[in-house]
Amino acid sequence: MAGKADKVAAVIRVGGATAKQAAAKAYDLSSDPLIQAKARKLAENGAKFYRAANSPEARRAYRQAADFFSKTRKK
Repeated sequence: MAGKADKVAAVIRVGGATAKQAAAKAYDLSSDPLIQAKARKLAENGAKFYRAANSPEARRAYRQAADFFSKTRKK
């Protein structure tokens, strides 16, 4: 029984060390100014795409396409 407990403790220790290394790497990446600029640019692009997809023109085009598809299926 003691052997299993030691193995379990070792696995937990190794897992904790791995998690700590991953967190340190993520922190280093997130504090890098180039990565921050890239993330900011991606967020801005995402906001532009979201606004474009939810614009009244996009909704109108979606409705027109849906009507067209439903009419062609009925024929």
